[in-house]
Amino acid sequence: MNICIVDDDKYVVEKIVNGIDWKKWDIEGVYTAYNSRQAREILSTLQVDILLSDIEMPQGSGLELLEWVREQKLPVECIYLSSYAHFAYAQKALELHSRGYLLKPVSNRELENVLGGLVEQMRAGKDAGGKGRQQAKEEYWRSLQAGDVFRLAGTEGSVYGPEEKLMLCMLRIFRGMEHRKAQSDAVFSPTLMHMAQELTCGDGYETDTIVRHSDDCFMIVCRGIPKEREAFREDMQKLLMEIERELHVTACIYVGRPFAIGTSRKRLDALLQMVREGIPGEEGLLLEEEWRGQDAVYVPPDFSLWEQKMVRMQDIDEVSAQIMEHVTGLWQSGQANVEVFGRFKADLQQMVFHFMMENDILMNQIFEAGEFDHYCNKASWTLRDMKEFICILFRKLKAVIRVEDTEENVVEQIIHYIDENLGGDLSRAKLAARAYISEDYLSKKFALHTGMSIPNYVSARRMEKARDYFKSTARSVSEVATLVGYTNFSYFSKTFRDYAGCTPNEFRNRYNK
Repeated sequence: MNICIVDDDKYVVEKIVNGIDWKKWDIEGVYTAYNSRQAREILSTLQVDILLSDIEMPQGSGLELLEWVREQKLPVECIYLSSYAHFAYAQKALELHSRGYLLKPVSNRELENVLGGLVEQMRAGKDAGGKGRQQAKEEYWRSLQAGDVFRLAGTEGSVYGPEEKLMLCMLRIFRGMEHRKAQSDAVFSPTLMHMAQELTCGDGYETDTIVRHSDDCFMIVCRGIPKEREAFREDMQKLLMEIERELHVTACIYVGRPFAIGTSRKRLDALLQMVREGIPGEEGLLLEEEWRGQDAVYVPPDFSLWEQKMVRMQDIDEVSAQIMEHVTGLWQSGQANVEVFGRFKADLQQMVFHFMMENDILMNQIFEAGEFDHYCNKASWTLRDMKEFICILFRKLKAVIRVEDTEENVVEQIIHYIDENLGGDLSRAKLAARAYISEDYLSKKFALHTGMSIPNYVSARRMEKARDYFKSTARSVSEVATLVGYTNFSYFSKTFRDYAGCTPNEFRNRYNK
């Protein structure tokens, strides 16, 4: 295979050319270009299989370059390297069937992983109709999900042998509030799919293909049967942990039974029913053979008893523990499904809202805008998320009650934390999270107790600490700025000048005279 690397930054091109083990992937020709015009000349005259391109370049963007490639019907796969996580860029890249969208700076290892995955797919060869075998498989599963019987007719035998065993898994992601704001789906979806392909392979089975099912669900098709079920569970848990760590989302996986290709429609229907109704456990997994909640019926617990204990205030922790134990028991006994959890959650909300109303507690005292809805909406889908919702709800209730009863103690604890962590993150969001109350509520209590806003107090304490450093040490201005939580050194100097009436160096010179 041959590859063409296109980037107007010569340093980036040289780093890629010299940093990748091309022989490992049987890539013989490595061509380079520094703008779109040079790249077109190479693509027009030489055989190129893979295009690795920047997006923003002189003489035509990387998107325009790939658009030209598609118009010329050149058999070229493309991976983008970009310094910009623009939604419009990523969306256009997907429309042009780009195989990857990596954000600079990218490590050689990360680039090799994406290149390796692409090369393996390209090695799959061509089927009789001229399509890549991998592409044919993806089209088969997409058509199966869409129920397109005409496109499916006669295609099963061309993608899988009659004796092959397959497994279908559904990966569901739950986006955090920050992802909803950023709407970055087109950027992280290719990364998500690549991670799933890399990590869902083990003894006796391997990932065959991955296709999108819906906005937040991805169907993973595995070929073969895991020899060790526990090892398979560990592989799935490792995938979930990696997704949550790298992409800052929560996720769960539903795993169907092994089957032969002739029963794929039936097995997909069974998997989708489990996705609609099943409740994965605390590890985020639900296997079809372990699912026992199909016929579960909601039997409401004694909410009035729990509310009576809550009214006595001191029993908040006990009520939370009993509710946790109740939902765990439902799941362990096979009496949990999405409907049961949904109805339980609605009754729990009613009980808590009634308690809050009786105690003059407002929702904006304990939750930020959209925060309650975020935790509440996903609580019906997994045992882990239901327990997280219960934990956060009661922890915040207890925190508000504590603030109302001992306002001075809570504010003093926040002041102590600020004083001990002047070099760290002291944003309102960080401090409010430590107190388990909303930012606005903490700000109000803090101002009433100290007569200062949180940002003003933090800034004053940082300047006092900086002054002490300048008096007692020979540390540089940049070192002191970092120690008291500033990364913008010019802004630090301006703030210190406003505080002390002179620059940091002038202050040090005056003090040392």
